[in-house]
Amino acid sequence: MWLLALAGCSDATRYDEPADLNGERIGIIHGSLTAEEVTDHFPSSTVQIYEKPMALFLDIEVGHCEAAIMEQASAAEVLSRNSDYTALGTITLADEELPLSIIVPRTMIATEGYEELEDAGWWQTFGDRLHRNLLSEDAWQLIFGGLCTTVIIFVFAALLALLLGALLAYLAINHRWPWLYRPLNWFVFTIHDVPSVVLMMFFYYVLFAGQMNGIVVSIIALGVYTSGSLAKIFKIHILQVGKEQMEAGRMLGFSSRQCYRYIILPQATKTMLPLVVAELKVQLRATSYAGYIAQKDLVKAVDAIRGLTFDAFVPLLLVSILYLILSWLIAHCMELLYHKLFHHD
Repeated sequence: MWLLALAGCSDATRYDEPADLNGERIGIIHGSLTAEEVTDHFPSSTVQIYEKPMALFLDIEVGHCEAAIMEQASAAEVLSRNSDYTALGTITLADEELPLSIIVPRTMIATEGYEELEDAGWWQTFGDRLHRNLLSEDAWQLIFGGLCTTVIIFVFAALLALLLGALLAYLAINHRWPWLYRPLNWFVFTIHDVPSVVLMMFFYYVLFAGQMNGIVVSIIALGVYTSGSLAKIFKIHILQVGKEQMEAGRMLGFSSRQCYRYIILPQATKTMLPLVVAELKVQLRATSYAGYIAQKDLVKAVDAIRGLTFDAFVPLLLVSILYLILSWLIAHCMELLYHKLFHHD
């Protein structure tokens, strides 16, 4: 619908009555009626069958289908949720008494609606769609709940990744507790080669057999997945400082712990922070996979709104903006930390 409004419609593509759809692509919902019944009314039309209304109206929005034929009750529900569509008319099947509604984009109607939509202006049209996808059907509550779930998963998964990555780096550098380091290191770096979405589903459906809360499983899976990369970053940047600085610190009377705290870690942190930020941003994007284990994260909430309003552009624009804001907050927090730690440089 949004793309159609941007592209514009010529008079030749607008419809006055249902008969004008003959030769066009018409969509129906599987189980509601058959392609043969539609071709009885529109012999030259191509009938496309869809499993869900959302898929049908998404194809209409991008121009892969021109109209939808639905039961009147379903059509009324669609029209009440999305004012970008209107009813062109009705048809009655030979074996049925109840008429079926024909739904088309309002911009395709020659006799009504197009002039009002055209005169409304771009901003008013966009404002109506924004209102519909944020305030109608409690959509804002879905977005807020999904955003909270996404933030909770990210924050605790990041903490787990940082702690586990630091532990692995410490054990690798100091050669401590090989009985713990070797199996833990093998486990973390083996599963790091598995896609994070597959790992999350494996943890939820196989390892925990669906018995543990999905948010907790998402935190564990993403935390373990990201810890492998963070462990490499920590280890490489700590070792790059050089053993001679550790030896110099010991000669000055510092203990090993004091050398790490006051000499090694400040230098390593300065160079590793940008890479840590990049890994945390990757982890933030991976939280979108929580919907695969039935969690109502931000992406799942937006998908639910698309199912309510049959609108794809505005919900996806909203989720993109929210992820950009979260990503900016991560980078900004790390920048503040960097200036706090190294303001004297």
